[in-house]
Amino acid sequence: MKFEPRDIEKNVNVPTHNPMGEFFRLSLWLLGIVFSVYLVLGFAAEKIAERLPPQYEEILSHGFISKVDKEPFPRTREYLQKILDRLVVADPTLPPFLYKIFVVDEDTVNAMALPAGNIMVFRGLLAEFKTENALAMVLAHELGHYAHRDHLRGLGRGLVLLSIMSLLGLSGDVPGFLSPSVQTFDLKFSREQEAGADHYGVDLVNRVYGHAGGTLEMFDVLERDEKKSKRPGFFSTHPDSIWRMQSLLSRVQLKKYPQQPPLLIPAPGHLPFPNDQRVEK
Repeated sequence: MKFEPRDIEKNVNVPTHNPMGEFFRLSLWLLGIVFSVYLVLGFAAEKIAERLPPQYEEILSHGFISKVDKEPFPRTREYLQKILDRLVVADPTLPPFLYKIFVVDEDTVNAMALPAGNIMVFRGLLAEFKTENALAMVLAHELGHYAHRDHLRGLGRGLVLLSIMSLLGLSGDVPGFLSPSVQTFDLKFSREQEAGADHYGVDLVNRVYGHAGGTLEMFDVLERDEKKSKRPGFFSTHPDSIWRMQSLLSRVQLKKYPQQPPLLIPAPGHLPFPNDQRVEK
């Protein structure tokens, strides 16, 4: 019998579609599912956070402040605490916390609102300011996050994202594909929150000091830090500093807040105060 080769008409072991196309299709489906679940659970987490009683938030705060509650720079912290106390008294609608300053001995140019009224300010940020009004703007901005419950909403969304990744068993290279995608999608929430806290901050500073002088200094500092980090603005959780400055200037003009020379930081004129040594507990 003579062998005659023939074309294979059908073979279940040979796929008829492009495997790379199938991979991207499944990846998009997975990403869509993660986005959908994240949006639903993230929205639920925000609503729960808005109604979280202060006593539960104080319990939650212990885990955050245990590592920073070591009283560094006591003179500097006392000075900042006095500014913070004046701001808190000026807004009786703030959540009823014992608002407290923590100074962190790091070069980071940042400040953040932790649960239950604990505000963490980094040495690197303090060293950039020359006036008390600019410092007050930073603290008032953080108080704005408490007034709007942003600090808990952000924490809730972060826990939702972490839970989704854990449930899917994502590790290795896959989270490197999914996690930044979800986080980038979520940046718009942070930008809206930061802009809202800016407006709250300048309103509060004007109420306490009688003018808005020095409030824009914060954005000069942030802009310099952005240029050093060279991070694209699209991937930043904070709005572009120039945009924020323009937005805040528009609000100052709209509200007709007066502009006066800001108060200088007491001698020697920079923070942390010299010879302000760390005191360990």
